[in-house]
Amino acid sequence: MTSCISLKDVQLIQPDSNLKLDSKGMIEYNIPEYYIQKNDMLLINVSSVNPSTLGILSDFTTSGNRTFSQNQNQGVMVREDGKIELPRIGKIEVEGLTIKQAREKIEGEFYKIYTPEGTYIDVNLAGIEYTIVGETNNGVFRANKKDMTIIEAFARTGNNNIYADLKNVRIIRTTPDGSKQVNVDLTKESIMNSEYYWIQNNDIIVVNPRKEKVWGVGLNPLSVVTTVMGVLGTILGVYLFFDRF
Repeated sequence: MTSCISLKDVQLIQPDSNLKLDSKGMIEYNIPEYYIQKNDMLLINVSSVNPSTLGILSDFTTSGNRTFSQNQNQGVMVREDGKIELPRIGKIEVEGLTIKQAREKIEGEFYKIYTPEGTYIDVNLAGIEYTIVGETNNGVFRANKKDMTIIEAFARTGNNNIYADLKNVRIIRTTPDGSKQVNVDLTKESIMNSEYYWIQNNDIIVVNPRKEKVWGVGLNPLSVVTTVMGVLGTILGVYLFFDRF
């Protein structure tokens, strides 16, 4: 019976005395800075009171708010040398910068050519791409947003596997300096205080199997009893068979 999976093992975000609240009683979030990496896609939006002044850049924009795009309006890719390239402006190195730092750097280069009056520039990731493998629906998923939680990431898989070890979910995170990994417990609400509660671009989420799956035991008391009775019945049958001889 002790091998059965309890509700405490499968419920997400359960009450936890380690949860940190701020002075207003709100959950303290720790959203980490994202540092731009090679092959990231950046959206560069330009709004101008006089779009005609953008000149050659107009060929790389959509209507309304101007979006530099070299890949079907999905953004500008950070190349292997860590740089993006914009028409007339040229190459700009952005690898290792935060989104805010990249925005300021691109603005600086942009305003060397174009007047800042009546023009606004915004820079963001084109979206978040992450991978989930293990005891869930495996695949590479994409979200068109910059802030996303691991709970949202799980919800997008559309799968709730009772054999998933929610207390031991591994996250492999890529940074410009290399990769790091950490194990998190999604059954405790204090996970919301962790920087790993927030998915970053290129994260790999590994959902480990529970030991019950490895051992082949049941999910609940009834199935455990059924399994045990089946084993005992087999042993008894073998014993009676040989006892006749």
